[in-house]
Amino acid sequence: MHLLVLVLEQNDMLPDILEKLYDVGVKGTTVLNSVGMGRLLAQYGKDSPVGKLVKEKLRKGNYTNKTLFAVIRSEEVLYEAIDVINETIGDIEKPDTGIMFTIKLDKVFGLM
Repeated sequence: MHLLVLVLEQNDMLPDILEKLYDVGVKGTTVLNSVGMGRLLAQYGKDSPVGKLVKEKLRKGNYTNKTLFAVIRSEEVLYEAIDVINETIGDIEKPDTGIMFTIKLDKVFGLM
């Protein structure tokens, strides 16, 4: 089993991603609002070059990310999920896109 985590900066893509994940067999995903460290530094007045850059982005109105957590039993479904996320969001290496990672799980308790 695996945990797939996606921190998505482009919130408008969330419905598309959730639908495509469901279509490839990911039947449960938890979505949380989240805020990155840079945004918090800017919000609390950190006067560094990074803080100034983030303040400019905050003025554009994008304050939060969406963080998705999905426990996936099958490695095949995991790779399909990664593929549909990459197809939907494009190059995740571009700034202001997000971050995605997986963690191999030893034990999982609760309904899946």
